[in-house]
Amino acid sequence: MAAAALMAFTAATAQDLGETIPSVTVNGSSQIKVTPDVLYLSIKLDESDSKGKVTLDEQRKAMFDALRKCRIDIEKQLSVAGMSSSFFKKRSSLSSSQYELKVGSADEARKVFEALDAAGIPNVELTRATCSKIDEYRAEARIAAIRNAKERAEQLAGAVGQSIGPCFEITDYTTDVQPVMRANLMMKNSVAYDEATAAGAEPEVDFKQMTITYNVSARFMLKLDTK
Repeated sequence: MAAAALMAFTAATAQDLGETIPSVTVNGSSQIKVTPDVLYLSIKLDESDSKGKVTLDEQRKAMFDALRKCRIDIEKQLSVAGMSSSFFKKRSSLSSSQYELKVGSADEARKVFEALDAAGIPNVELTRATCSKIDEYRAEARIAAIRNAKERAEQLAGAVGQSIGPCFEITDYTTDVQPVMRANLMMKNSVAYDEATAAGAEPEVDFKQMTITYNVSARFMLKLDTK
């Protein structure tokens, strides 16, 4: 019945007004802030840090021991990102290797930083962060955006004494595939870290929340006044 009524309404409108359909076009938007729960740390082991006195294998063992103390599942959370070797002195070379560690919270990241620092591994950096439920939040933001468009359409139609009918066109022009999250983590080499450690306090981990933004355009029919 609803579909038949819509077809009848459209036909009558087209007949009375040519090809013009009385309508209102509005934009809708939404923003959702979420806290990241998937963090990636870059760990670099480099023999040049000790001028060759500590081998790469010794550093690797120290790293594994430190991560196990933090209850890190090395097989699942740690992956090799790259390896290299560069000449340091004649007929000798120094090696380095890069790892990526996946952790699930800012507190876990802080513990890893502290453990690696205590193990003599200075090259640790937070590289990126995301949210494990990002697709769910995107869907929520998308729905909120079209609802926002409907509210705006109702307000505009009401301002001229009319009301809206069915929505017959929706355009999602959001282009953000992966929301970018800017994260700040106090590094162990920073002045703030050193001051906090000297004062006996735990260094803080500070994250900016991810902002998921959706934008849509929607077109609603305007109901004709039949009185």
